[in-house]
Amino acid sequence: MKYKAVIFDLFETLITEWGHKKYTKNEMCSDLGIEREKFDTYWDEKEKERYLGEISFEDSILYVCEKCGKHIDDSTLTVIADKRIQTKSTCFEYVNPDVFRLLSSLKSKGLQLAIISNCSSEEVKVIKQSKIYKYFNQVILSYEVKMQKPDSRIYKTAADLLGVALNECIFVGDGGSNELKGAKIAGMEAVQAKWYTNQHPCKRDSMPGFLTAEEPLDILQYIK
Repeated sequence: MKYKAVIFDLFETLITEWGHKKYTKNEMCSDLGIEREKFDTYWDEKEKERYLGEISFEDSILYVCEKCGKHIDDSTLTVIADKRIQTKSTCFEYVNPDVFRLLSSLKSKGLQLAIISNCSSEEVKVIKQSKIYKYFNQVILSYEVKMQKPDSRIYKTAADLLGVALNECIFVGDGGSNELKGAKIAGMEAVQAKWYTNQHPCKRDSMPGFLTAEEPLDILQYIK
């Protein structure tokens, strides 16, 4: 068998945020009493730091409030964080059943499995408490390793932790964050996962230069 490991993106690959309740930015702004335009300006300033583990979700909220001259008490901050965690947790309740079938099949073939995800502090908690977490030999989260896709180092970290070479890995992702290009540059085969993005209001086209999988079990055709 050419490949020894399959490494997955998380959001819109293993799980999806579409099709069920989300705690939207508009709702967050309403709870904070801050205009959306102002919120976006300061929230976006801290995006990279959130993913690299330099600032937590809660501290990002405090930063936005400080910049907007808005006081927030501890109880409101807790409510906002709880809403965020709850809706993120909901994503794991609507996993395509074929995703679990795929993971079980890959494990039965003796392949190592890993996740690489760009995520912030509240998402780390949700991921580790999810039922999908147990399927993986390694879970590499940007918030914890201080690197994010498409940085080649995060793919190498995954391969090293699995004890395999980069060219013995297939990376599967929907294509956000330039993750497929990053995987390919690092030395992995890359497959565009389309089973969730095909259901989005704006369907994502196939990306030139990469293998594609319309359904989860299509991944098996690339495992020889």
